[in-house]
Amino acid sequence: MKTLIVYASQNGSTADCVNYLQSKLDGEVTVKKIDERLPKLDSFDTVIVGGSVHMGKIQRKITSFCRRNKRLLLEKNLGLFVCCYTAEGEEGFLESIYDEQLLSHAVMTSIFGGEMRYERLNFAFRKLFESLNKVEGFRQGFVEPEINYVEIEMFAKKLSA
Repeated sequence: MKTLIVYASQNGSTADCVNYLQSKLDGEVTVKKIDERLPKLDSFDTVIVGGSVHMGKIQRKITSFCRRNKRLLLEKNLGLFVCCYTAEGEEGFLESIYDEQLLSHAVMTSIFGGEMRYERLNFAFRKLFESLNKVEGFRQGFVEPEINYVEIEMFAKKLSA
């Protein structure tokens, strides 16, 4: 089985998830960042697509890739994922990210979680978080997000079956 993983990562958390996913998949796995030259989808049995979600949206390049390749993706063993801090089961969340047909065709969809890498944020977001952290009670009850390695393993198992 030949698998292609196409992803976008802004601050590195998604790249870490993809590397872990790659290590858990069976067969020959090719990993390509969306900005790289992508191989033809015809030569793969399975295609996995994902990226990080910021302000409720996945990277435009992932959306464009899915739109341009929709016909081929609907012929593949398909996996779709996002990396973000939204809990699994959030009603309609993945539907706001991915095309309805792709979602219903996918063998597996998942939210991998993620890590907040403050040091890699751009200037505006760093300043925003610094300001918010000064607000009394802002972090009360806040749990720092984490990568959900168990979820990634379940995703890999389902796509390798």
